Amino acid sequence: MQQSLAARNLNVWYGQQHALKNINIDLPIREITAIIGPSGCGKSTFLKSLNRLLELNEAVRVEGEVLLDGENIYGPGVDVTDVRTRIGMLAQKPFPLPMSIYDNVAYGMRVHGMQNGRMAEGVEKALQAVGLWSEVAERLKAPATGLSGGQQQRLCLARAIAVEPEILLCDESTASLDPIAAQGIESLLLELRGRYTLVIVTHNIAQARRLADYVMFMWLGELVEHGPAQTFFNEPKETLTQEYLARRIG
Repeated sequence: MQQSLAARNLNVWYGQQHALKNINIDLPIREITAIIGPSGCGKSTFLKSLNRLLELNEAVRVEGEVLLDGENIYGPGVDVTDVRTRIGMLAQKPFPLPMSIYDNVAYGMRVHGMQNGRMAEGVEKALQAVGLWSEVAERLKAPATGLSGGQQQRLCLARAIAVEPEILLCDESTASLDPIAAQGIESLLLELRGRYTLVIVTHNIAQARRLADYVMFMWLGELVEHGPAQTFFNEPKETLTQEYLARRIG
């Protein structure tokens, strides 16, 4: 079954602040969607709404729907753990758990009851997928905090894909890395496209041009324009989009 992810009349409030305003969009399957816009426009709020991470903030109120395969993930009786398994997240800063390299990757698989025999295979597969296996295979029991920043972010990516999500959300996942490490993460995201639906938040328009198949432009909590990347960057329809891409605003 082909998974799908969409927002319908999605509104989010932080207390009295209306952070997302009536967002409607269908996200392309197994492609990279980049969300761009100035700081505070709602990019990360929208991203976190897609797997209910917003609920970690008690001041948040959500109205509308986020549809995963046609089912509203905010509906009654929905298993939040299942949602977050199917829709993984890679954060801005690497966040290795205070445990070994192996246990970092195995953590999610243990939570979901995977047997030890399959777990070792799953850990290796995930580390291979992010190009980290050859660098850590001989020190899997070493603390993950001993890895470099770029290695830690790849480890976090391995941890995210080890539970075999369908969708991966990336919240400025290269912003805290040096240029070489950032390039490595970008290359991995391009390799993962086609196997996963990827939704990335970025302040870097050049990065969005390099990676995106589809682009969303947000401004003050509203979705101003969206479309295929080539059309979006070469023939933007909205004046606000044109001004932002020309760096005259934002």
